[in-house]
Amino acid sequence: MTTDRATPMAGQSPAKLLSMLRGWTGKKPEMSHLLLVSMGMLPVADATPDFWHDLNKVLGNCRERNGGTVFDLSETERSILINMNEYKEIVITTDLRVDLLRLIQRHFPDYFGLVDQSRLLRVVGLTKRLANAIALVERFQVVEVKKEAVPARLRSLHVNDIKLLEDVSNELGPRDFARAFVRHQELAEIQPGAKAVAVMREYYASMDLLKRHALRGVEMRGSGNLFNQLTILLDQIVIASFQQADAEGARCSINMNVESVFTRGFEAFLDSNGGNLSNMLFEFRQANILQNFDEFSVACDLIRARGGRIAVDAIFPETVGLVNLNRLHIEMAKVFWRQGAEVSLPKARDDIRALQDGGTRFAFVRVDDQGAIDVGHDLGVTLFQGFYIDRLLAGFDPNAA
Repeated sequence: MTTDRATPMAGQSPAKLLSMLRGWTGKKPEMSHLLLVSMGMLPVADATPDFWHDLNKVLGNCRERNGGTVFDLSETERSILINMNEYKEIVITTDLRVDLLRLIQRHFPDYFGLVDQSRLLRVVGLTKRLANAIALVERFQVVEVKKEAVPARLRSLHVNDIKLLEDVSNELGPRDFARAFVRHQELAEIQPGAKAVAVMREYYASMDLLKRHALRGVEMRGSGNLFNQLTILLDQIVIASFQQADAEGARCSINMNVESVFTRGFEAFLDSNGGNLSNMLFEFRQANILQNFDEFSVACDLIRARGGRIAVDAIFPETVGLVNLNRLHIEMAKVFWRQGAEVSLPKARDDIRALQDGGTRFAFVRVDDQGAIDVGHDLGVTLFQGFYIDRLLAGFDPNAA
């Protein structure tokens, strides 16, 4: 038997934080950075009161050791407005990240290996990224957090959910499924001193929309092999609906599993395109490639024989140079932009240059600030993707912010 529980919160409101950020002049010593903490990757509906108590204790300890103010942005998001110099930033963020990981290991051990540390803790320097900080907090102020709100209870993914999604796809058909659940995001070319120009569209099934409409109340991640089965099914559904989603026939990419290349759905997709993949880039996650390397080699041969191109996706900045991408002979390497990338990527300059000289183009993805573009240009990278890039393509002028 379960009981509804309110989420204990101990910080100030997002409205208060937004007011302080908008009034920031750079002269207040107590405000130099915004630390953003997210528990959104965890099934917090199952969290005990002890979890929330321990989370508030972790943030409170950080505040007591280093000063600053804690804010509650939402049920799963917290922030600390703090003053740090370069040395203190390393010490403070390392200590806080360790404490947060210990918290997750203690209360959600099954999710420990699934934590995306780029989401767990983000650091926004106000001197250069004040506009980004304000934009982030504004998202949370649209609906002010009610401190007595009861979190929705999620359940684990079940094999019946996969069958349900397949039935939904069959019932809707490719055209309507694409309209309902398939979305795209532009990859942009940004040359130094020039405006962003869209050069390719990446198509994907929106997990948020699926959870909202088809799989309500289901926690998809952390379900082991079931989640892998789900993504393989989604791959087949997306490629089946691809012609409806990409009616303009633009240069495009699809992110998929290596296993999906050997399904009947992919075979039918090849037949429907007359075997011509010349305008398509197929993205495979680095982890998935390493798990299925022999199959990946065969998949590359199949795709390239029909004019398609290959990208390795989900490359973490710290692993550039550790994994030998040269032997893959890929056309594109997509690197996640996340906290610490501005330090780790320049250290891999020689490895990046070697791949570029061999014909591989680098793209920084999940870009949420101008810093990614600046680092990219320094390394000869001109391809970028992410919410910040969406804003640039929509006409946002960072110099006017």
